[in-house]
Amino acid sequence: MNSNGDKEMVRSERFEMRLDSSLMNQIDEWRDRQSDVPSRAEAVRQLLEYALSGSLKKEIQLDKPQRLMVWLLTEMLKTHKGYGDRHDISLIQKAIYGGHLWALDWELTGLMHSHTDKPEDVKFVVDVLDMWTFIERAFDELSDADKAKLEQEVPYIGKDPKFIGFDGNNETDYMGITNFLIHQMERFTNFKSRELNSHMPKVHRYAKMYQVFEPIRAKLVGREMTVEEMIEVLKRD
Repeated sequence: MNSNGDKEMVRSERFEMRLDSSLMNQIDEWRDRQSDVPSRAEAVRQLLEYALSGSLKKEIQLDKPQRLMVWLLTEMLKTHKGYGDRHDISLIQKAIYGGHLWALDWELTGLMHSHTDKPEDVKFVVDVLDMWTFIERAFDELSDADKAKLEQEVPYIGKDPKFIGFDGNNETDYMGITNFLIHQMERFTNFKSRELNSHMPKVHRYAKMYQVFEPIRAKLVGREMTVEEMIEVLKRD
């Protein structure tokens, strides 16, 4: 506020742009769906803010044929044993009938989210699981003398090296990929009985370990890791 009690003006800069008719029509359609029907300039400003903040979400829209199709599918499900009293079927029908499609975003969050696993994250998790499979399998084959050597060279973790997962608070994407691979796709089932929540950040540490493990991995044909190789990798954790 300034000394006169008026709101301070936000400094802005005039900006001109040209849009083709197709894009302009889309903007006009978006404007018409807003309660205050902003001007074209204000609509463009709002859309830019939403996009830059990452908060722009595509609204659920169904044309008449799509509504009829969804309605018929829900009616078919109601006839199947065990589905007739499902809350979500009733919700979908009521939302379509009353035009409350926004309610599906609120209630069916597990379905209507916009999250997609990144391919590079999936590859990283697979590499980490593969690395730990080799480490744990090699440890089981070590002699007592080599196990003692490993523990001496890499205290704590070297005593019984195990994959403990990813941090459930800060590495949820990696943890989700791990659980899906193991529990839904039945891959790397040797880790299936574990909690897989490390309760501490592990991505950076696993990345450092894999940098050492990757050239070793290429040599693991018909043999397990040696204790020296295990020491080299585990020291990066």
